[in-house]
Amino acid sequence: MRKLSKLMSLFLVLSMIFMLVPVSALAADKEDVGTADEDGSVIIVLTAEDGVTVVPAETTDPTVNPAAPAAAATTPATGVTTTPKDATVTPAPDKTVGTAAAPAQPAVTTDETVAVEEETIDAMTATVADLTLSGGTVVNLLATAAGAGFSFDAAANTLTLDNFTGQELNVVSAADLFKLVLLGNNTLTTNNGFAVDVTGDLNMSGTGTLVAQGQATAATRGGGIHVTDDLTIDSGTYDITAIGGAGTQGAYGIFADSATTNSDVLINGGNIDITAINTGDAGARGIFSYGDVIVNAGTLDVYTDAFEGQSMGIGAADDLVFNGGYTTVRSNSATDAGVSTCLFAASWLVINNGILDLCATGGANPRALSGYEGIYINPCYGTVDTSASCLFLEPLCSKHFKHHHQAYSANPKTGVATTATDAIVAVLALAALMGTAVVMSKRENQA
Repeated sequence: MRKLSKLMSLFLVLSMIFMLVPVSALAADKEDVGTADEDGSVIIVLTAEDGVTVVPAETTDPTVNPAAPAAAATTPATGVTTTPKDATVTPAPDKTVGTAAAPAQPAVTTDETVAVEEETIDAMTATVADLTLSGGTVVNLLATAAGAGFSFDAAANTLTLDNFTGQELNVVSAADLFKLVLLGNNTLTTNNGFAVDVTGDLNMSGTGTLVAQGQATAATRGGGIHVTDDLTIDSGTYDITAIGGAGTQGAYGIFADSATTNSDVLINGGNIDITAINTGDAGARGIFSYGDVIVNAGTLDVYTDAFEGQSMGIGAADDLVFNGGYTTVRSNSATDAGVSTCLFAASWLVINNGILDLCATGGANPRALSGYEGIYINPCYGTVDTSASCLFLEPLCSKHFKHHHQAYSANPKTGVATTATDAIVAVLALAALMGTAVVMSKRENQA
């Protein structure tokens, strides 16, 4: 009997210890998924300036697709199943991979085919690579591979800037990926278009910094970085400024556009600070892509301000996806004629992971989030008001709480820590159970 009493005491203590483990540590609370705008209206209408036309849609629910064929539902990286509104749209599942899928290669059947492919690879390099110095002198990197603060490896199609100060980088590399590596502190500043302008794909990395500032003109958009195909930022520190004024076109911090194919922006790391201001009637956009914008990691701090045009922090003509990182966006419109939106997707806006601090002010209807096809938010963020103008979104699944908590829309922090009162009550309850076990043991000994 004495052994049995001790076992019962031990069982009571262990039971209480398990009772102290928060429910959220064993299983995540089931939360509501963010929904699209209640009235089905489109917050942002892309103008001819963006080359994309968006018309108002019927009221949508991003988790339901009555018109889709009986195909397998797509599954985002978080394990939550959702079926897009349009069967041709693939949100989170295809957007969680850090690198773009490689194109299919032709089958090799003979040795002659292999020889032809090798010759093609050897011929892939930039056809134009011009670097403009501070005084206005244009250096043809294909002819002059090195100078003060720069070196160009034609075989690797890679330009390295090391404490360089100049005006512009203009590249045409349609057949091969152009790579820009940053070392030291570098500056590119122009008053005519973009500081970095690449026709083709661009990869940016390095341990250094880049200050890139450009201005829009009456004839062309302007800003920090422009590519016609895909842009990938793996590392580095960036201070990007885009300026527009009366009579000019749009100001873009980072702009990826292509007339024939989607141009994706992929951010895998780095510290990126973007400011886009337009005092005219055109728009100001921090990051905009004709394809997808995917944020996997890194720190983004984006500020946009437009007097009358569209003030957009981060936008995509296809999907906008967040898989990680820390993103801060402030978008402002100076007049009621303007439109301010922090995050916009002409297709799906998908938030899988990461911390997002968003606030849109001014304009007719400021919004933190806008997704034309729908908005998917990982249930780990709790209940999110997708119509709010300001939001602080932080996933809760890695946190432990005693009770269910919600996120609110007045620039909220999702979730609160367990209170001190909860901890005191739990300790007292445990002490009471332990006392009961001791009393039972003494009674058993006396018997």
